[in-house]
Amino acid sequence: MESKIFNPRAKVLANADRVLEFFEDHLATPILVEIDPSNACNHGCYFCISSYIHLPESVDLKTFDRSIMTKNVLMDVCSDLMDMKVRAINWTGGGEPTINPALKDAIQHIGENSDIKMGIFTNGTLLDKWDLYDTFVDHMTWVRFSIDAGTEETYNSVRRAKDGQDWNKMLSNLTRLLDTNKKKGKKIDIGVGFVITADTYKEIVDFAKVFVNYDVDYCQFKPEIVNREREEGKQRDQEFWYKEVEPLLEEAREILGDKFQINGYKLSDLEEDPSLYGRNYKKCLGSQVQPCIGADGNVYVCTNHRGYEEYSYGSLYEASFKDIWSDIQKRKEVMHTIEEVECFSKCTQLCKPHESNKAMWELYNEYNASDDKEAYKNELLSLGEVEKSKITHPEFI
Repeated sequence: MESKIFNPRAKVLANADRVLEFFEDHLATPILVEIDPSNACNHGCYFCISSYIHLPESVDLKTFDRSIMTKNVLMDVCSDLMDMKVRAINWTGGGEPTINPALKDAIQHIGENSDIKMGIFTNGTLLDKWDLYDTFVDHMTWVRFSIDAGTEETYNSVRRAKDGQDWNKMLSNLTRLLDTNKKKGKKIDIGVGFVITADTYKEIVDFAKVFVNYDVDYCQFKPEIVNREREEGKQRDQEFWYKEVEPLLEEAREILGDKFQINGYKLSDLEEDPSLYGRNYKKCLGSQVQPCIGADGNVYVCTNHRGYEEYSYGSLYEASFKDIWSDIQKRKEVMHTIEEVECFSKCTQLCKPHESNKAMWELYNEYNASDDKEAYKNELLSLGEVEKSKITHPEFI
């Protein structure tokens, strides 16, 4: 059964109008923008997809940068995204987004003045510091706590959590957010996430047993994606996933029932195409509707290329997001490097836009092969409406 939340193909189709705009002139407004308010983080997870940016052991890398986006830049880009009618924003990182003291004002500004949907990935340990409970419930679409463990000991160990920003603080803040949401009529979805690694997979069932007792909307499991800066970017052996992990996931599914969600669609690519990891497309089209704005002010191709200047379209400290996004030639130059020069060799395997890339590549070829573009567009738009009715949060591709 397809997930209503984690279904990238359906979400691409649900935004067929923006996809078609991009096919026609490459100037379509993004569907989703990922924003990193902070590159600093109060935790230190080695498996973080942005570990090369903020972990202490990455200090000698050229990408090391624990900067926090200034309030002026943050508010200006929010205004641009509202004017452009971007459909959704993911507050992410980089680092921990709630470290930025201007985040609360930015969320309220967007929530009170636009129809943009917002979601946030957070470790949840700083919500009390900035009193974010009402702000989140009043203005967000969803909030997901990154937990990645089933016991206090493992949580504090793998996340390198400090006293006062640890397992107990996370549970306290989660409980308070859930209570606030309940008092206001359950306005938003609140979920918890577990990244499956070789060090944490044995606690999949423990995690399920803990959070089945919390009033969360879902418990999401997803495989660790090893970035190219770590272990040469080599993903875990397939046997590990299918022999060790899947039996535990089945047990967790039994415990959690409808709360169980798995963002594991990429695992099939490990089996079907171990050399290219399912990268059967020649263009990274998904990134063109879901760019990333780094905490350093650069507008990056995607979250997996944040921190690398060669994959930046421009800096918000030098130009507005509108102007940067309108520079089609610059975007084409960056994408030419990725697609034609590097042939994806410097891209993370099973990257963030991977699934949307597969869907958009198929649609792109169908569009170009169509003799009657208008008929194809109408058919795709109709299909998009059908898919939109089947999924949750269609703006978050």
